[in-house]
Amino acid sequence: FYSFESVNYDELRQPVTLSPSISVRGNSEIRGLQQPLYFVDGTAVANISGINSDNILSISFLGAKEARAIYGDLAANGVVLVTTNKLTSGQDSGASVHGNSIRRNFSDHAFWEPKLMTGEDGKVSFIANFPDDITSWTAKVIAINNNGQSGQTALNVKSFKTLSANFVSPQFAIMGDSIRVMGKLMNYGGADVKVTRKFSYNDSELLNAVVSFKNAHLDTVPIVAKGLDSLKFEYTLRQENGYFDGEIRKIPVFETGVKETKGYFNALLRDTTVNYKFDVASGQVSVRAEASVFPVLLDEITKLREYEYLCNEQVASKLKGLLLEKKVRKYLNEDFKHEKDIVLLLKKLSASKRPEGTWGWWQDSPSSYWISMHVVSALLDARASGYSVDLDSKKLTSYLNDQLQSSLAYDRPNILKLLKRLDPEYIGKTWVEGIEKDLLGKRISMYQELELMWLKQQSGIKVDVSSLLSKKKETMFGNVYWGEPNSSFWDNSIQNTLLAYRILDADGGHDQVLDQIMRYFLEQRQGGQWRNTYESSLILETILPKLMKSGKSYQPASLVVNGETVTQFPYKKSLTAEQALQISKKGDAPVYVTAYQQFINPKPEKLSKDFTVTTTFEQKGVAVKKLKAGQVAKMKVEVEARADGDYVMIEIPIPAGCSYENKTQSYWGVEAHREYFKEKTSIFCTKLKQGKHTFTIELMPRYSGVYNLNPAKAELMYFPVFFGREGMKKVGIGN
Repeated sequence: FYSFESVNYDELRQPVTLSPSISVRGNSEIRGLQQPLYFVDGTAVANISGINSDNILSISFLGAKEARAIYGDLAANGVVLVTTNKLTSGQDSGASVHGNSIRRNFSDHAFWEPKLMTGEDGKVSFIANFPDDITSWTAKVIAINNNGQSGQTALNVKSFKTLSANFVSPQFAIMGDSIRVMGKLMNYGGADVKVTRKFSYNDSELLNAVVSFKNAHLDTVPIVAKGLDSLKFEYTLRQENGYFDGEIRKIPVFETGVKETKGYFNALLRDTTVNYKFDVASGQVSVRAEASVFPVLLDEITKLREYEYLCNEQVASKLKGLLLEKKVRKYLNEDFKHEKDIVLLLKKLSASKRPEGTWGWWQDSPSSYWISMHVVSALLDARASGYSVDLDSKKLTSYLNDQLQSSLAYDRPNILKLLKRLDPEYIGKTWVEGIEKDLLGKRISMYQELELMWLKQQSGIKVDVSSLLSKKKETMFGNVYWGEPNSSFWDNSIQNTLLAYRILDADGGHDQVLDQIMRYFLEQRQGGQWRNTYESSLILETILPKLMKSGKSYQPASLVVNGETVTQFPYKKSLTAEQALQISKKGDAPVYVTAYQQFINPKPEKLSKDFTVTTTFEQKGVAVKKLKAGQVAKMKVEVEARADGDYVMIEIPIPAGCSYENKTQSYWGVEAHREYFKEKTSIFCTKLKQGKHTFTIELMPRYSGVYNLNPAKAELMYFPVFFGREGMKKVGIGN
């Protein structure tokens, strides 16, 4: 077992030494603390032997019990507090010159050292730079030796100053929130002190006065969040002898309401004229035109990378996107700047792998074959690009072959696709013929029909693509697709057309149709991006390699934009919403046009389309509209689903004046996973049945004020046009 031998505290830098010592059944031992702690003008020093006695105003001593209660285990031998009539310096007793400081680096985590090794003497040391928080830190040590013996211990370390100015506020704000923020002066010296206390909000001074106090002084200041993307608070104290302390804190400000985007995307592939009209109330219009498809697809990859959630599908989709971006950047002779992101995504997929080698929707979700297929495909792409990948192909192949014997007929196509991806030489002809026999005479979807055709083709069975070509459809722009543009997870025009592309590409001799399919996919970026991360990654990996391989070179086409001739690309322009937009294109080269408005709807109304969402609060089992500070509150969100939905996401903003009482995961009922953010909780349900469902978040109201509560929303994660939301609300917090 291991224990702390010594901990020397110098401001917020800590050399920590570990040595082996016997510890029985979890007891820990703290040594090397034979001397009291010394503080000179609020700053920790090694000793006070170098201080001129003429400069000392007072000396006080706190006994072990009292000192330990305030300062933690480091004060087991008491604390000596010295007040001088001038600032301490490096020449006086080795006191830290950083005793006077404005603290601004705050974090809940101080250090993480996972790879420490003891030397021959059995000791190891390191320097830890603590954040600026004046708080109690718990330092935990876990050790293991070559014989498999292990142990752990912990030490409570309090970072503190004898005299300090501390600021307290919510971790974020919503524009328009009325908040009562707090400043707190703390004095552990035991004697009355006089200081000049100042408080500034967004660089405007609100308080500046001399105050006298013995133990503590509290300032409560009302402010309104407005005008910026962050709020800045500065709270300080200063003594006549020059000692000062304080904090500068910044918190993010989120918009009131919801961000909405309206717009158009068109791939102008031949001579044509398009006309756009815009909503005057939605503000300025941004127009962009590209003469190359690569900036458009790189923009898609950027949006894919920046998507905020990280289920296993999304991690794999981001990984696929970044691997493709790396190839495109090389093709364009441009730098690739996201190597670290690739490594982090690979680590995350490794951590979320199930024991048998498959993946579910989230880390602890049941195994899903289509998600496993997506992840394995991304990992194999990474391995082919030279990255080290945690994937035991033989183990997974053996497991999947066993699963084929006992699986449901519904799962077998996905298992076979996964086996084929793991081993391109895998022949599952017998299984494919069995699937075809099972489907014979049954009414099947177009997706099942195309999936079977692809499986047969990959198993070496000859397929007739004429039936496939006879079922293609055309858009008004002459682009081709299969199926219907609906919200069915598999049997929709995107998934069907992706399968058709692969079948025709493998069959060979269909370059014109493949080009029309590629243009169809580009045509579907109507809102400036494809509709979900999964489809985005699949489309990108389908069309990008062929685009780079084709190496087509065009002379840039020309555009006429509201009478202005454009021959240089990329082209950017801003318009007022009152202006109609007409774009005429001439020339052989394609031009890709985006025109959109992005705006904040500050007063979104309740919308009950596919889901009805209702938000309420309870304290002590009673419904309330105003929350009592310091008393646990339950935020309840009722979601009524109009019909059964797959992969449903519920986003629940919380009031800025509350913090989380706990961050539990629900491992029963309809929930698959929760993500907790400062400003909201997101809940994910693999399937949400028709009817009413209630989701509860436990909060602790902490800061008095009146807060805007942005609307809770429920949506199909992969088809977000199907949604419902609550309206704007206000929540009061008081005593």
